[in-house]
Amino acid sequence: MDAKDKRYSYKRFGCNSSRVGQAVMDILGSNPLPQEVGETVEAMTPKYFEELFNAASNGKSSFSSPFYVVVLRKKETLAGLASNVLFHRYIARQTKPLASTLRDYFPNYDHDVFEVNGDKVEITHLWTLPTHQDAASILKNKESYDPSLVKWIVDFNSGKLA
Repeated sequence: MDAKDKRYSYKRFGCNSSRVGQAVMDILGSNPLPQEVGETVEAMTPKYFEELFNAASNGKSSFSSPFYVVVLRKKETLAGLASNVLFHRYIARQTKPLASTLRDYFPNYDHDVFEVNGDKVEITHLWTLPTHQDAASILKNKESYDPSLVKWIVDFNSGKLA
C-alpha cells in the first residue's frame, strides 16, 4: 500500500493529513497468510535485543553496577485481526527481582531477567520464566525444549530460582 494512497488522505484545518489508523485496520483485516510463532519471534529478535541494549544503556546512568533489566513479554491476539502479537516492556532496576514476585504481579507475562555490569554494558541472561500455563506445558514435553528453560522452570517450582 502506497503512503500516498488517496483513500487515506484528507484536508483538515487547511492541512493535508492521513488516516493512519484506518490504513492499519485495512492491513490487519486483509487476511494475510498466517504467521507461525517461530516466524514472529525471528522477525522481532533484532528489535528485542536493540531495546534490551537501550534499556541497559539508559539504566547505567541511573543505577550502579550491577543492575538488572527485566523484560516482560505477553502474547496476544488483537481483536481477531492479528495473531502471534508479542508485546515487550523493558524495565531497568537496581535490585535483582524475585521470580515469585514477577509471577505474582505479572502472571500473564513471560519474564526474562538480565544482569548488566560495567561501563561497557555487559549483559548476562540470568533466566527466563514463562507463564504458569506455558511452564506446565513445557514440563509435559521436556525433551522438546531447551534444557536451560526446563531447569529454570523446575528450579522455580522447587523455590530455587534466584
